[in-house]
Amino acid sequence: MNTPTKVGAYVAALAAVFAAAVGIGSAVGPVGPAGDRTQPPAQTDIRHGGMEMDGDAGA
Repeated sequence: MNTPTKVGAYVAALAAVFAAAVGIGSAVGPVGPAGDRTQPPAQTDIRHGGMEMDGDAGA
């Protein structure tokens, strides 16, 4: 079996698996509520929970 035949067989098998997955997904449909897809606000506080890094090594 030469290389182009192997690659062609691999691509064909991959396409068949993808088509089967799309078909099954279309037949089954969504499996749960979509939920809230809004993004949470970006974190602007960068103080890391009380760790003060002002250069003092401690006394």
